[in-house]
Amino acid sequence: MEVLSELVALIAENMPRMFLDTGYLIIIAIVLFLVHSQYKRVQSMESQMFGLRRRFPWKDTIGALGYGLLGGVLATALFLLLGISLSGTGIIYLWFVAVALVLIHPRFMCFAYAGGIVGLSHLVFGFPDIHVAAVMALVAILHLVEALLIRVHGYQDPTPLYVKHRDGRVVGGFSMQKFWPLPFIALVAAVIADGAVDFGTVQMPDWWPLLEPGLDVPGGHAMVYMMFPVIAALGYGDMAVTSTPRSKAKGSSLQLFWFSSVLLMLAVAAAFAPLLSWVAALFSPLGHEWVIHQGQKREQAAPPIFTDEHGFMVLDVYPGSPADTMGLRPGDVIRSINGFPVHEPADLIEQMHPWVIDPVFEVENMIEQREVRTVSYKGKLPPIGIIPVPNPMQSSYVKLGERTLLSRLHDVIRGGKGRTDA
Repeated sequence: MEVLSELVALIAENMPRMFLDTGYLIIIAIVLFLVHSQYKRVQSMESQMFGLRRRFPWKDTIGALGYGLLGGVLATALFLLLGISLSGTGIIYLWFVAVALVLIHPRFMCFAYAGGIVGLSHLVFGFPDIHVAAVMALVAILHLVEALLIRVHGYQDPTPLYVKHRDGRVVGGFSMQKFWPLPFIALVAAVIADGAVDFGTVQMPDWWPLLEPGLDVPGGHAMVYMMFPVIAALGYGDMAVTSTPRSKAKGSSLQLFWFSSVLLMLAVAAAFAPLLSWVAALFSPLGHEWVIHQGQKREQAAPPIFTDEHGFMVLDVYPGSPADTMGLRPGDVIRSINGFPVHEPADLIEQMHPWVIDPVFEVENMIEQREVRTVSYKGKLPPIGIIPVPNPMQSSYVKLGERTLLSRLHDVIRGGKGRTDA
């Protein structure tokens, strides 16, 4: 318990310090600029689809930084608790491989794939000179943090879309795209002469570290761990067509949590049984691919929920609009306005006369709580601010064409041609 309290104090003391380093702040600024550019791209896409501005990239970036700081504290705690040193991870090789993989497909820019490739290269060819268990532990911890961020933030402010479903209909759905800067403190192992450092040290228990860095310690020297500020960027992209964004993010987070937990256990086990390094290096890309494949499989198996089968359904509303003020939310089906029935968008337009004051809506949510409730607006309605679910024959839509390596392999085994339309 004393060691734990000392570690907490050390984290609390050193995390604020890293933001006082000018070089580190420049790197954070660059990462924030990249994150902001991604949110700006999302905002531009929404404006092109619906004609109005629904989000503000700087606000999204600041929010992402707040959640990234939360994730950074968790990452720092895990790195320190397990004693994982960047000295043996060959992180520069991971970056080179990840950048090369993005040329194949943007979603392959992930340490799960790069770590597996670098680890297997070391095991087969002896290059690069890395500690495979440490690499796999690094990948696992970053994905554990990502799972947490998806759970608490991944579903917020999704982008509404009109999607061409596999049954040929155009239905409503949501695109969830999040990007998080992740400032954290990692450990770097170094060999120094005895007595060279006599301040700011914590006497760790005998079992620590779980993953030895593999450095040779000559006589008269000792191995010490120093704290080193690092910043990473995490991203999450998913589609919710057959479930709500919150439900989809919850499921994705849970699967990613189990993947990263298993990978972390394999990494720790590989530190004691080197043969398990092969299992960990293979599990990293294949397990991550399985997570994506299972998510897509569930998405395609269930029916879409944002359709016009139940009447005039709200897909989303514009922030600050009358619809938002009234409390209309995704899945609401407008049954009537001032007692006049509404079955389709034309009925809504017909009731929105300029002389109508204090309109009363009767709505029923067909996704969360199937209960009829009444909402109203005080005064005359300007543009109401509703994004409705699409007509099944809507001419503008996006296609679900993303396929995993596992699904393509499945097509090859079955002799299929591997269509890319969902």
